[in-house]
Amino acid sequence: MADLFDPADQEIGPELVVGNDTPETAYIPDTNADPEGTAARAVRAEIHLPDWFYRKYALNDEGKPVYNQSVVDKIMAVFDDKINTAQVFTQHEEGEEGNEQLYFEAQCNDIIAGQRVLLEVDPQSTGLSFLQLCTKTWSEFCSVCHEYADGMESIKDDEIPEWLIGREEAMFQLGRKARLLKQALEAVGHDFGLQNYAIERNRVERAVQDRCQRLAEYSFNKNADSAGIVRKRLNSATVDHMQSIIESV
Repeated sequence: MADLFDPADQEIGPELVVGNDTPETAYIPDTNADPEGTAARAVRAEIHLPDWFYRKYALNDEGKPVYNQSVVDKIMAVFDDKINTAQVFTQHEEGEEGNEQLYFEAQCNDIIAGQRVLLEVDPQSTGLSFLQLCTKTWSEFCSVCHEYADGMESIKDDEIPEWLIGREEAMFQLGRKARLLKQALEAVGHDFGLQNYAIERNRVERAVQDRCQRLAEYSFNKNADSAGIVRKRLNSATVDHMQSIIESV
């Protein structure tokens, strides 16, 4: 019977032993393999932006601002969570004037009545325009929800800045508008003459991407070459408060 081959019996030459230190000869300039890519990355490296820019947006290989898909995914997670939720109304004592739910229903009926007037001529175009409005409103609502949560996590202390308070108010108002339009769409959409009149997720995502792209370009033009900003974390109590606000919208 032939002897079995045992690697342990073999001699290992020094050329096969990998040391812990990298020799200087191993450093090869990137330009040797990818001169065009190196030039593009060099341009990008020369652009100085605040740290938060790279959290929200990105730069392509040419150093131009683009939306950050990971941020879009977070916004769409808000959409998935909110799209089938009902409007929350403030509880009023019996007999108190200003019932929010009755006002909401009255406004919804007004929207339906207005759409039915327009449907008398070219209902398909009217339907597409209304669908675009619904899509854009839901993209704005979900985007502002994410921006509010991100802003609350980024403030440096317990004092909420004025712009973030305004963002919270806009979040509630856009949530109400989005649900108002969705309820009206469900009532009148079958008269559009379209095969599908639902608020489609992929269309909302494209609207979110377009919005993020516009903000990326605006923020880039405004903040390029400015000093970086160190992200601050909020204490857990404030984060819990923020989460409760998001869930109540």
